[in-house]
Amino acid sequence: MKAKQPQIIAFALPHLKAGGIEVVVKSLLCGLDRSRWAPVLVLNRPEGELLAQLPADVTVLDCGGNGLLARSWALARLLRKHPAAVLYSGTNAMNLSAVLAVSLLPPRLRPRLVISEHTTAEAYLAAARHTRLRKLLIRALYPRADNLAVPLRALGEGWKATLKLPGPPLACLPNPVLNETDLDRLRRDPPNRVPGRIVAAGRLIPEKGHDVLIRAFAEVRQARPETELLIYGTGPQRRALEALALDLGVADHVRLMGYSPDLLRDFARAELAVLPSLREGFGNVAVEALAAGTPLVASRCLGPEAILQGGKLGKLVPPGDRNTLAAAILSVLQSPPDTEMLAQGKMAAGTYQVESAVGAFDSFASGLLPSDAPAHTPRGRKAAGIR
Repeated sequence: MKAKQPQIIAFALPHLKAGGIEVVVKSLLCGLDRSRWAPVLVLNRPEGELLAQLPADVTVLDCGGNGLLARSWALARLLRKHPAAVLYSGTNAMNLSAVLAVSLLPPRLRPRLVISEHTTAEAYLAAARHTRLRKLLIRALYPRADNLAVPLRALGEGWKATLKLPGPPLACLPNPVLNETDLDRLRRDPPNRVPGRIVAAGRLIPEKGHDVLIRAFAEVRQARPETELLIYGTGPQRRALEALALDLGVADHVRLMGYSPDLLRDFARAELAVLPSLREGFGNVAVEALAAGTPLVASRCLGPEAILQGGKLGKLVPPGDRNTLAAAILSVLQSPPDTEMLAQGKMAAGTYQVESAVGAFDSFASGLLPSDAPAHTPRGRKAAGIR
């Protein structure tokens, strides 16, 4: 009996810079069973630190469309050349383009479409341009997808309630955050914690609240002059954050570290981790901090509040409140570690191990397909490919 060929599964994102949804997709691309799936990655801009971490067998394609319609046509053309059984998209712009792209294909080439969201609808719409038009597009196009994938059910329910969406059905899939190899290495060779070291991580963009953290840190330094702040991540706010630290007189004690390939170990070296986001639909770094056994202070956003179980596994503070954030940081630094809470945090973080999360995604994606679905295998890398 002839063995079934792997099905093409395509992932569509704007880029592969280090961020929440990008880390999720990178982990899926690395971990999916190649006897079942042939992964293809479509990027609107072929850039990002995570590209170097992809396996050589992942076909990477440059979509290159500017604007909703151009991007949709470009994505549809790529799907004709690389007929996928399943298409998974992330971010609102790419989700809208994916729905339109699939509608442009003949029925025999249309993949099962899974759109995903990793931030709250309220937070996204508050920052989006042309909000009224965006709402109309979401209401018109999102229900056409087969599923809306979210890491937390409350996140998906929020999207449906805020926009009065009749569909699509929600699929709650855990984020693949923790690599077992990294966890084993940390257990075998735990690093020494650096007293007074505070660590944060995330894209250097306004929504991540790094400016609030630097202002809070300036207050912390007055009471604890031995402290230092390390912020991992890249993004357009780097110069502004450096200027802010200089203006506040803490530039010598604030270091913007850039991208880190091993945040788990970076958190394990710290005395305290901070997640100061103004809005956060999930928060992969919260999981990494808990897994590292590092006390965590986080903004009371949807994701961190769920991960920290309402404050049982770490301190929660109002988003954007630098005074309360500074007080919480000092409170943790001045108290002995709560070993029981940290142990519970490590256990809770285990829910988001890559192997189990990829397995859950594999089962979900397989369930979208009919048992007699024809297999599509990726074609050789064409001019559209960047790898």
